[in-house]
Amino acid sequence: MGPLIQQVLVMFLLMGVGFCLTRGKILDARSARDFGKLLINIVLPVIIFKSFWTEFSFAKLNELAVTFSLSATLLLLAAVVSHVLLRKWPIDNFASAFSNAGFIGIPLVGAVLGEDAVFLIACMIALLNAAQWTYGQYLLSGSKDCVNLRAIMTSPMVLALIAGVVVFVARIPMIPIADSLLSLIAALNTPLAMLTLGIYLAQSDLRALAGTRSLYRVSAVRLFIIPLLSLLLLSIVLCDKGIKLALLIAAATPTGANVAIFSQQLDKDYRYACGTVCITTLLSMLSMPLMIAVGQLVL
Repeated sequence: MGPLIQQVLVMFLLMGVGFCLTRGKILDARSARDFGKLLINIVLPVIIFKSFWTEFSFAKLNELAVTFSLSATLLLLAAVVSHVLLRKWPIDNFASAFSNAGFIGIPLVGAVLGEDAVFLIACMIALLNAAQWTYGQYLLSGSKDCVNLRAIMTSPMVLALIAGVVVFVARIPMIPIADSLLSLIAALNTPLAMLTLGIYLAQSDLRALAGTRSLYRVSAVRLFIIPLLSLLLLSIVLCDKGIKLALLIAAATPTGANVAIFSQQLDKDYRYACGTVCITTLLSMLSMPLMIAVGQLVL
């Protein structure tokens, strides 16, 4: 648990840096939007692509098939649980259904299982992104008109997944200079993601958030109920423990920032949506080590 606690602490401190820089007027809402665009359009796609640019083996091909099917199952589980418990509140439903597997899950999986293990949650991140652009937007808007399947299939993360699988199956050898470039870009994920969350936190009324009971309801579903049910499901699946633990980490992460982005675009309660991200992220600093510790014992 040492590396995990250290990684969580580093992430928390980075979020604090973003908070302080925003309160000091160095960063602002525009910075968060720019960081978010950079993360979604460049950094996360690079991480997904790079995780597949590795030496081909049938064992890894089997891992790809297993992680794809399990990722789809866990995402469906989260959506069903959220619908059953929070269907009356669209933002809450979205916030609990979709985790921050990319921004927060990647560094935690790397800390617990090693950098190569990011391969194990690449499918989860790509599927999560596609689900948010379809089912997620439908939840918030109540209309199917905003769902654009063409935009999803041409989104950077889905394209990165497809390109990564092609490079992996075609057994294209890694080029050293490309490896160095992609590694440097991928290293931006944790700092930019946590700075962005720090900006959200600094823009929020912390006292008002702390007194909003519904945020604790969302946090209970996102941080405890869904991870525990995911753990129960994974415990009965016959596959490598590393795969199960990586997917559990992704499933146990807090609410993803897209709930705030989509809420703003669809003229919903943007500040409340930001609150779900901030509160679940803060509480996850305690819940994630606990869930991962239980997972290491049970899986």
